[in-house]
Amino acid sequence: MTDRPILASDKERDSVVDVLRDAYTDGRLTLEEFEERTAAAYAARTWAHLRELTGDLPVEPVFGADLPERNLRPGVVAPASGPRQSRRDRPLGRLLPVVFAWIMISAVAGSPDTAAALSVVFICLLACRVGYGGR
Repeated sequence: MTDRPILASDKERDSVVDVLRDAYTDGRLTLEEFEERTAAAYAARTWAHLRELTGDLPVEPVFGADLPERNLRPGVVAPASGPRQSRRDRPLGRLLPVVFAWIMISAVAGSPDTAAALSVVFICLLACRVGYGGR
């Protein structure tokens, strides 16, 4: 690692907030800690400041994942694996429950044709989600 501070990007700040959100939902952080650390993450200027926010958590965010490998400075280690899967990278994650709710509403409203058509759409979306590796 280099001695010089490396400025953090918005993507890296978002990665830290994702780690903090996961820690909060796992019960590792209280709501107050989550809010304080999230505010500090958005205000952080360097990787060192971001690392301080997640140093006591079991999952570390990936820094520099959005940098092309040839532009990395000497001493900066490229991430071994791709960036963590954030909730925003799940294109069908929020669409499936909405389609399912439409199916239920149309079935209760006495519109079996609409419910059947939406069921086909739901099955196709579910198949696409499985095809994307469960995202």
